[in-house]
Parts: sequence; structure tokens; C-alpha cells
Amino acid sequence: MNLIYFGMLASLILCSIQAQTVVAFKLNMKALIDKNLFQPSNNEKIFIRGSFNNWNGDDYELNDENTDRYYRGVFKIDVGIEDTLEYKFVIKKNDGRYYWEKNPDPLNPNYGNRKLIISSDTIILPEAAFSYDEYIKYPVIFRKEKLREDFIQMRRALEENHPALYDYTGKKILDSLFDFSYTLLDTNMEFNKFYKITSSALERVGCGHTKLWIPSEYWNSAPQRFFPLKLIFIKNKAYVCGYYTTTKNILLGSEIVEINGKPIEEIINSLISVTSSDAFIRAFKLKTVEKNFSPGYALYYDYPEYFKIKFVLPGESETRESIIIPADGKTISKNPTRGNKLTLKLYDNNRIAVLTINSFIYYDRLNMFRSFIDSSFREIKTHDIKNLILDLRGNDGGDPFCSSYLLSYIENKPVPYFAEPYGRYEELAEPIPQARNNFKGNLFTLIDGSGFSTTGHFCALLKFHKIGKLVGTETGATYTCTGSVQYLNLKNTGIIFGTARKHRYSAAVKNMDRSRGILPDYQVEKTPGDIISNKDVEMDFVLDLIKNNSE
Repeated sequence: MNLIYFGMLASLILCSIQAQTVVAFKLNMKALIDKNLFQPSNNEKIFIRGSFNNWNGDDYELNDENTDRYYRGVFKIDVGIEDTLEYKFVIKKNDGRYYWEKNPDPLNPNYGNRKLIISSDTIILPEAAFSYDEYIKYPVIFRKEKLREDFIQMRRALEENHPALYDYTGKKILDSLFDFSYTLLDTNMEFNKFYKITSSALERVGCGHTKLWIPSEYWNSAPQRFFPLKLIFIKNKAYVCGYYTTTKNILLGSEIVEINGKPIEEIINSLISVTSSDAFIRAFKLKTVEKNFSPGYALYYDYPEYFKIKFVLPGESETRESIIIPADGKTISKNPTRGNKLTLKLYDNNRIAVLTINSFIYYDRLNMFRSFIDSSFREIKTHDIKNLILDLRGNDGGDPFCSSYLLSYIENKPVPYFAEPYGRYEELAEPIPQARNNFKGNLFTLIDGSGFSTTGHFCALLKFHKIGKLVGTETGATYTCTGSVQYLNLKNTGIIFGTARKHRYSAAVKNMDRSRGILPDYQVEKTPGDIISNKDVEMDFVLDLIKNNSE
């Protein structure tokens, strides 16, 4: 310990007060520097974050003042005798991103935090070593033994829990596919490749609830280079519908033909091959790939320094070329998310009501959802509204107690929601009583490929009982699906694996095709021109229907 270190310690001891403790830290970074995992010459730094500073900020920095690759610091911390201090060491990368220690104290279930019980007003801690895992550096590479262990963990959970594992792919074929996928894990491998192998196998289950979620640690490690254009897929073609960056030389409505030498159709099909959906419904896959195109492309094709694209401007036939610069991860993640939307709006002198419900995920706020539905239909009744547009576009499901409550307000007569009594939803197998302010007018329900899970059940009931008209495109769910998803972290990669369990839930309908989504009565889809004019074609179509029927 050098004289400067002693001086810092002595100075802080003298000014310590009863509710503060002086703590001296010493961190051995030799191993990480030798492996080029920590680069002080590249302006990377070490900080301490913990319960004493609300787990943020860069005030508690460790320094290698002896240039011996030991990072030291002495700090006066606002804790008293017998208090518990929890903390971790954190590397700040030269691009401003942070890498936190991984599970330095496995015996502490609280995120593996380092733990110190304050026993005096001055503590000199023993030498520590930075705890890290594969995500400290990109490319993220795992040993084959770890990948195989994770694959086995995932497969075992799937086979032990999934209630309808072989509904869409028979056991013999699915077993063979999983066996073959396992043999591909025969060498140390980048995370991206493991993800592709595993997701391709899971896709063949034909269950949209059974899939992988990428751990945040991966995105924090990966290069910040993402495709900067927002795309919409129309008739298997991709069109620009927005931007993540300020570069807008590719006009809205332009068709993207090729990205970095690969035809867009090949790219879309590749991303679809690692996207789970119920019954392999392409409509749902397309919407999922569309919404997540930038990170999905990066995960599948890596992170290019630039994107060389071929495109066709609106109204032209000539193919042009351009090189565009990637967007960074912060820009992508700052893009406004959908959020849950519950709104009722009245139009045309209160002749038309538009009820927008883009999610049924109100499991812990069921009373709030029901109150909104009650007040909405009370207002519809008060204004004697004859035309109701129910906008379910983008609704990927949620709580059947929500959707069945909505059904009570629009059903023509009491009908059961589920085909059988399923656990906590047992009561929904009985006819749903009509609500007091049950709607008797003209109902138009807007649907699209994002409609999933509970939304599929709900739309199936509308279709089967001829409750109003469905307008838009095929839903991403059938009348039947699994649910009650169990989530677990794969031991080594930290990938979150979701698998359905308990039941296959079926709406109380008959003679419907479980291999297709719910089909609209009126097929309505955007054109490239609608992108430019920002036209809501489904809504406009219904408004025209209402107008023409009233003339």
C-alpha cells in the first residue's frame, strides 16, 4: 500500500462521523487486463456501485496509482455499525456502457451482490478479483459444454411442461429435430449461432408462447449498429414507414429490395425461421419480424459497419443504391413503445364510437379494466350510438377475464367463452351473462396479424357467433392456444426461456381451422401509397361502410 493510499485513509478517518464508515477497497485487475477484457489504455474505468449510492453514479472510482494493475480507493460511506453494505464493481467501457460484475457472491441470493456487515468505523477489505462472464466482451463466445447444458435444460423443461408439444409437429419428427440440433453444438460457439440453432428448433413446436428472450447483458455487449429504417411488410415486400435516425434520403414508401447483398425476401424468411408462432401462422411471424426488424437483423446477420441497400422510390421502377449508416442501440430502444391503450372516442356528432383496446394484459388491474368497459358502454348507451368500431389491432392477448367481460357487452345472447372449464377460468365455460348496457347496434372489429393468444379466442367467438364484422387481416392466433407460460433462465447463457404449461385453451367454437388465424369478413390492407399519406385504411374502410349504409 503506497503513501498516497495511507494518506487518503488517514484523512478520511479523521473526518468520519458516527453514521459514516471509512472503507478501503483493493481490486486485482491483472487477469482481465492480460485477457484484454479491461483496457485502461482505452480510457476504461472501474467504479463501485451499491446500496450506499442507490446503485448508480460514478463518484466511487478506483484507480491504479501504482501502475501495478491493482485498483484502489478509500471512501467515507454513509453507513453505521451493524449496517449491511451491498455492492458490486462496475467497468465503464469507452463507449459509455457499463459492465457489472456477475454473481461475485453466489451465496447471496440478492443478485449475487458482495455483502459487508459494518463492524467498525474503519474497514480495510482484503484483495478482491473482478467477477465476470462471457458477456464482458463481444463477440460473446460460450464453451460447447455450457451450450449443451443449456440446450438440455431447455428441452427438459419443454418436454416436462408443454401441454400440447406435438400438436403441430409429431413426436418422432420433433425428437429427431432436437437431437440433430444438439449435435450442431459440437464446438465453442458465438451466442448468435446458438440462438439461431435453438430458436429454429423451437419454431417447429408451433407455439407462439414457447420462445426465447435475449438477456440484456447481450445487448449491452453487442456493437451499437442497427438497421436505421423502420419497415412495414405488404404482400411479402418491405417498405419504409419511418426512421430511427435523421437521415431520410430514403423516402417514405420506398421499397427495400436488398440489404448488404441479400434479397429482402431471403432476409424476411430467415428471420421468420427463428420466430415462434401458433400453428406456424405467417401473419403473426411477419408482424413480429416487422416490429423487431432492427435488433432481429443484427442478431441473425451480425452488426455491419454500414448498410448497402437497393431500393425503389415510390412511383418509380428503377432500382437505386445507397449506403446508410447504422443507428445505435439507445436510439432503437428510445423508440416509443406501444404501451397499453384504452380509449373511447365519439365521432360524427356522436353517431360513431371508436373503442381502442390494444392489450388485455390487465391481470393485476382487472377492476380498472372492467370500470373502463362499464363507463364506455354506459356512455355509448347514453348517446344512443348505433355504430361501434372496436379497434383490436396490435392486441397480443392477456387475461381472459378481460376479454370475456368485453364479450358480455357485445354478444347477441349469452354464450360460453371457453370450450372446457380450465382451472381458474372454470366459470368461463358457462354462458357469459349479457351486461346491463349490452350493445345492440352495428359492430365492426379491426384486426391484424399481431392479434395473439386471448385475442384469438375473442375474435373466434365473434366470427363463430356472427357478432358484428371483422375488418383487416388474418389474426396471428387461432381459436385455440396454450398459455400459463413458465419462464426460466438458462443456466449458462442467461437466455430467458418461456414454455407454455397446464392447458391448451380453446374458445367455445366448432368446425374452425386450428391451422389458420381468424379471417376477416372484409380483407383490408395498406398499400405503399397509404404509407406516404399516413392513411388508416382499415378505419377509413369502416367509416365508408357506415356512411354508405346510412344513406
